[in-house]
Amino acid sequence: MLDIPKRITVINSLLEQDTEQSLTYAALECRLTLEYLCYERFKLYYSYLSESDLKKWQPRHIIKQISDDIDDNIYKEFTISISAEKIDGRLPKTKEDFESVKYTPLGTQSELKINKLHQLWNGVSNVALHIPVPSISSGNLNIYGDKDNIRKKVNDVVSFLSGMKGNLLMGGSFSEEYGFSCFACNTKIKRPVRKLQHETVVSCINPKCQESYIIQKDGNDEFEVTRRVIKFSCAGCNEDLEIPTRIFRELHFDQKININCGKCNTLSEVIMRPMMKSTKIESPPSINFEPRQ
Repeated sequence: MLDIPKRITVINSLLEQDTEQSLTYAALECRLTLEYLCYERFKLYYSYLSESDLKKWQPRHIIKQISDDIDDNIYKEFTISISAEKIDGRLPKTKEDFESVKYTPLGTQSELKINKLHQLWNGVSNVALHIPVPSISSGNLNIYGDKDNIRKKVNDVVSFLSGMKGNLLMGGSFSEEYGFSCFACNTKIKRPVRKLQHETVVSCINPKCQESYIIQKDGNDEFEVTRRVIKFSCAGCNEDLEIPTRIFRELHFDQKININCGKCNTLSEVIMRPMMKSTKIESPPSINFEPRQ
């Protein structure tokens, strides 16, 4: 878990130097710290969400997607406590039983205010970590931004970090899960059941595997897993050749894939090129407007 007081000390030491360079480095330390806060929580959910399934790379969007797809406790504040007490020699069973037992706190996860974090993350970048593209009305180019603007944004980040007092991070799902093994590499893939009420596309969490799947409910309200592939016919024996759909996401124009048929050993070549499909559109009926007399 990130040592936030240590990070604040590093940032403040750069602020005290009060040079254009030190303030710029302070802004960089701020941005890296904010990114780390998000990514360390994302790491706790590696077993649920593949990096290839991330819709956006910005820290706020990663946390938001985990909240939507896996569990919203990722950014919430909560405290974990334990107790070894029993009630009349038995373990508690009802809500009232649990509430009557004395607990010892283990730790608290601090709230991660992702909208505020995103605002600060963008703020330090805009004032210190980019050189504006010059235009006809621009003045002289400067390597460093305005000192006062940088100092203000950095102080805002320090204030934000100082408000985070948690000493615990917890990942995972707190509800029933559905899981299956990847058809290709046998890696376990799982998702909370309550997040699978609609058709869902999931990728294998193994970074070396290109497989992905569709999870949906069948007519008996049971989960059905379908491998996402694109099929081609072997030119030698007409056997179906299946290629994981994800492979084509990374191909460029005119890039080729060689497929060797396991049945007749014919080598086929798939070339990434545009395909045009035409549909004849019927002419809409004409409408005549009569002028009003």
